[in-house]
Amino acid sequence: MPMRSLRLFRLIALILISTSSFADVTFEKYKDTNEVTIKIQNRITEKDLVDFKNALEVIEKEKKTLHMNAVQLNSLGGHGSVGRQIGTLIKDKKLYTYVGPRSSCESACVFVLMGGVVRYAFGEIGVHRTTFIKGVEVEDELTESFVRLDIKNVKEYGTAMGMTSALTDAILNTESWRIRYINEVEKREWQVFGTDRAYEERLFTAIAKQLPMDRADFVRVFSSNYEDCLKDARRFERTAYDCAKTKKEKRDYWSEAKVWLFGRFAFEQ
Repeated sequence: MPMRSLRLFRLIALILISTSSFADVTFEKYKDTNEVTIKIQNRITEKDLVDFKNALEVIEKEKKTLHMNAVQLNSLGGHGSVGRQIGTLIKDKKLYTYVGPRSSCESACVFVLMGGVVRYAFGEIGVHRTTFIKGVEVEDELTESFVRLDIKNVKEYGTAMGMTSALTDAILNTESWRIRYINEVEKREWQVFGTDRAYEERLFTAIAKQLPMDRADFVRVFSSNYEDCLKDARRFERTAYDCAKTKKEKRDYWSEAKVWLFGRFAFEQ
C-alpha cells in the first residue's frame, strides 16, 4: 500500500473504533450513535494543536457530526499561544465549547474556551497572566518585551473572540502564581458563559425558518424555556437551541396579571 494511502487509512480508522487518543486530545464515538466527541484534557502542548487539527480533518472527511457541536474541555492550562491557536480554529469552524459541571478550565484552557461561538462553562473557570520563563535568568529589557507582547496578544485575542474587556483585564491583572476563579455572575456578565452575538442572531433566523415560525416567536420560545433547556446542555445531552425547537412559549401569567391590574388601576384613576 502506498505511504500516502496508508496514512489516510490510519486517519479514517480512528473514526471506526470506539475510543482513540491523540495524547491529551481524545477523539471518540459518542455512545451508540454516528456522532463523535472531542475532548481536550490535561496539559495543553504544541502537539495538541496538531492532534486537534487531525481530529477536525477526520470529522470533515468522514462527514461525521460532533455531538452538541462542542469541544469538551477539562484542563489546568499549558501553552498560552497554543490555546489561542486552538481557540481561533474553534471559532473559525463555528464550534461550541463545553466545560462540564465536574470539570475545570484554567489558564491557557480559557483561551480555548473563548473560541466557542457558544460557551457552556458549567465547571470551574480560572484565569491568570502568563508565566514567561522558568528557572532562567534573562535581561530586564527582554522581560519587558515579553510582558508588552503578552498584553497585546491577550487583548487582541479577547477582542477577536468577542469577549468583554473585563475578562481580559482579569487575566492580565491576576498574578501568574495564583488563580482567580470566575464566579457564576461574572461568567454570564463577561460572556465566559454565553453566545457570540452575530452567531446567535443568525441561528435564531435559521431555526425559525427551519421550524417554520416567525423569528420573533421563536426568540420568545427560546427565552422562556432557556433555563430549563440549560439542564439538557449541562448534562451534555443537547444544546439549549435544539431543546427550544421542541418547546412552546412559556407564558408568565403572574407578570401578565400584574400588567393588567396596573393598567386597569391607572385607567380608573
